[in-house]
Amino acid sequence: MNKKLGMMALALMVAVVMVASPLAFIGGSDNADAPILGAGESSVNGTYTIFVNDGSGWDSEVVSAYDGAQAVKASSFWTNTDVMANRTVTEWGYENLNASYGDITTFMGKTEDANNVWNVYVLIGDNWVLGDDAIGYYKCFNDYSVNWQTANIALQYGADTTAVPSSLAAYIDDNLIDTSSITQVSGEAFAVQFYLKNAMSSQYTPLISGQIYDAAGNLVTATAVANGVTIKGYGSDAYLALKNALGSANVVGEDTVPVNGYNHYSWIDKIFNMGTVQTQGLDTPNDWTDDVYAYWSQYNGQYKLPQFYLFLER
Repeated sequence: MNKKLGMMALALMVAVVMVASPLAFIGGSDNADAPILGAGESSVNGTYTIFVNDGSGWDSEVVSAYDGAQAVKASSFWTNTDVMANRTVTEWGYENLNASYGDITTFMGKTEDANNVWNVYVLIGDNWVLGDDAIGYYKCFNDYSVNWQTANIALQYGADTTAVPSSLAAYIDDNLIDTSSITQVSGEAFAVQFYLKNAMSSQYTPLISGQIYDAAGNLVTATAVANGVTIKGYGSDAYLALKNALGSANVVGEDTVPVNGYNHYSWIDKIFNMGTVQTQGLDTPNDWTDDVYAYWSQYNGQYKLPQFYLFLER
C-alpha cells in the first residue's frame, strides 16, 4: 500500500488520540479528533483526460491519478512554478481537509489576475458543465458523489465565463478524442478493513440496523462491538468503504462535497446510532473546563498497519 487505504479503527473515546497512519487522517470540525475518512484514499488510481487551453488553443493528455488535483499535477502541462491549493489546511490549531483543495492560482506559467482566471469545466455523465475551482474533490470512481464524479477536466485561461465554450467540444470531435471513463470500484484493491470497538459499552448500546457480518463471516452484535470487531468494506475512500461495510443506515456522516458548514465531506457523526455525547460537566453549563465527551475517534494504540481503527471511548 502507498499512502492510502488499509485497515482502520474507530472507538468512542474521550482522549486526544495521536494518529499514526499512512492515510494521514484529518480531524473533524466541532470534534477535533473525529475522523474524516475521505482523507483515506484508495491505492488504485483512475484514468483522467486533462484538457487545457492557455489562450493558444486546446490540448489534452491522459494521466493516471486519484483525484482531479493530482491528475492536473500528473500532466506534462504542470510546471514546478505552478500553484494550487493544498489538500489540507490548519484550522483552529488542527489539520483539516481544505475545502479549496486544487483551486489553481498559477498553471502553465499563467497566473490569475483581475482580468483572467483558470475556468474549470468537467464532464459529468454525458454533459460538459461548469466546474468548481476545488478540482481536488473531483474523482473518477463510480461510488463517489455523482455531482463530483468525473474522469475529464478542462482548464481554460481567460475571462471568467458562465458557459462551457463550444471550442472544447469542437476540439474533441475534430481530433477524435475519446474521453476517459469512470473507474469501477471492484475487487480487493479497493478493500478496507476496519476495527471497531465500543469501549463505553456499559453506558452506550449500539443500534445495529439489519444484519452486518464481520470479516470472518460472523454476525456483528452489540457484544461483538464491545469486545472489538473487524469488518471489511470496499470503496474509493475510507468513508465510502465504511458505509459499504456497515450499510448506510449504520453510518451517519457528511456526504456533502466538499464541505457543509463546519463539517467536511466524510466527517463521522454516528456509527450504530452512537455519536458524540457529553459525559461530564453537564451540571456546570457555564464552565467548559470540566466538560468531557465520548466520541468516535481514530486510534493507533497497539495495533499495526495496514488497519483502520475506530473506537468509541471516554
